[in-house]
Amino acid sequence: MSLRPIHLIRFLLLFLCSFFLFPLAFSTKAFAAADPITVISESDVVHFPGSIDFTMTAKDTASSIVQAIIYITYKEPPYSFAKEHSITLIRPAQFVTVHWHEETSGDNFHTPGTPVEYNWVLQDSSNNFHTESPQDFKTLDTRYSWQHLSQGLLQVNWYNRPANFGQLLLNRANDSLNHISQTLGSGPLHPINLWVYASNQDFHGALAPGSYEWVGGEAHPALNEAFISAIDENDDTLVRDMQHELTHLVFHQLIAQGQQAPTWFDEGLAVYNQLYHEPEMKARFERALFKKSLLRLYTISDGFPSDSDQAYLAYAQSWNLISYMYTTFGQSKMRLLIKKMNDPEVAFSEDLVQAIGQDQDHLENQWRLHLGQPGILLPNQVTPTPRALVQTSQTQTSTTDSTAPVFITAGSVLILLPIIGIVAILVYQRRKRQQALAAEAVQHYQPVGQLPLQRNTNSGYAGPLQYRPATPAIEYPTSPQQMYYPPYQASSQQPGHTWGNQGPSPQTYMPFPSFVPEQAFGAPPASPPVQPAPMPPRLPIQPQPAPPAIGEEEGDDGADSMLAPFGPFNENVNQQPQKKAPQE
Repeated sequence: MSLRPIHLIRFLLLFLCSFFLFPLAFSTKAFAAADPITVISESDVVHFPGSIDFTMTAKDTASSIVQAIIYITYKEPPYSFAKEHSITLIRPAQFVTVHWHEETSGDNFHTPGTPVEYNWVLQDSSNNFHTESPQDFKTLDTRYSWQHLSQGLLQVNWYNRPANFGQLLLNRANDSLNHISQTLGSGPLHPINLWVYASNQDFHGALAPGSYEWVGGEAHPALNEAFISAIDENDDTLVRDMQHELTHLVFHQLIAQGQQAPTWFDEGLAVYNQLYHEPEMKARFERALFKKSLLRLYTISDGFPSDSDQAYLAYAQSWNLISYMYTTFGQSKMRLLIKKMNDPEVAFSEDLVQAIGQDQDHLENQWRLHLGQPGILLPNQVTPTPRALVQTSQTQTSTTDSTAPVFITAGSVLILLPIIGIVAILVYQRRKRQQALAAEAVQHYQPVGQLPLQRNTNSGYAGPLQYRPATPAIEYPTSPQQMYYPPYQASSQQPGHTWGNQGPSPQTYMPFPSFVPEQAFGAPPASPPVQPAPMPPRLPIQPQPAPPAIGEEEGDDGADSMLAPFGPFNENVNQQPQKKAPQE
């Protein structure tokens, strides 16, 4: 056999394998090695708050680089947006350094701590493209040289003060977090950064343009950053603003999955957790009570007024309301309320109902009446509100009693069963009495039966003979001519008996045995009795066993047995009444 076809097949298989494996030899990594553009260095320099400078150096081994594009993304949860900036090189070259100056002032201001991500894309004259991997950093307030200390999830940052000042900040901040955790029901879930400025002027330089001048601290829950100012360790801000801003951070971590909390509740919690409340705030609240000028809650749910005096009142009354809620409903229900606020599907007013039993309008009305202020609801609008629901599971929003139908059914069965039993006993006793009365009646009445008579060869009579009941009141004739006994043939083979004419064999005449026909008990038939034919002379009566009673098997010893007086009856009086469960 020639080997040429085999070699041809092998060559064909080799060709196919090479054809399909060829692309693998030129994979992405293989082509990457052929990329003529290489990024040598890149940098980012923050000049807070005005700008950020980006620099990149690259070279091209094949041709000149003609264009560079930088993509900058500011990750400020819940918002994240990217900016694209294209840079056309005036002097294309194989070795280039590209700069981009990003303005961050005015409308493009970004709070210190904002994450930033960027990457470069380069193009050369040969239409080769190179995309550099992304780089990221955080914007910082680069005006000062910051020092840092951390413990657990907390980090404190300060400047221009010795290290023992930083340790004091860390200790007090930790104590504040412990106090806040007790109030809210949980501590921080993610790292927290606290920035402490040395003066109020430095602090306001870190705020966005247009911030209110009365702001003494600022928290950015989306960034887990808080900013305060403290001149020294005796500054009131360390027992007021520190706890205030840390409360915001912890609270928003606990409700991160839920809907936005009303401003009055958010700020009221923060003021409530302060270790110090200035007398001016209390005085402002008392002045509002005197003038009956408290702000409605719906006006301070989406933010506080821009007017400093009204904003100060908003803080004061929010604090008083939160204090009233903790005093009236207790810490456990307030913790439950904060826990429920983490549900994105439930609104705040419904959270209030499920946790403390009142919606926002009824809560505000009750709080105002408590303070001696006019209520916000009309008398016909003040309706009982649901009681607070105690729930043992996060996924359960209300508790329902599912055992009520079971107890109702069981109670109904316990009531019906004795009644059914009593009725069954009464029915049973009644039937027993009826049976006893029927048996007693049978002893006084012999039901009339019709039986065919045997033809008598002497008299020639072969018609049916009807017998009367054997009652004691009737006197029968005593002469042989007036008495008649039906023929009865005794069998000598077995104790049973056979009716009928057996031929000329000797006859033995006996009184007709009493029996009960298989019919319902009742009065005798109304047909007139048939006069008997002349009777032959009376023969001596020999004791013979009675014929079997109807319904009795042959061979029974009870010769006097009779059928039950009711005849055929389908009901079994001993059967217990059928029990049926009540319909649910």
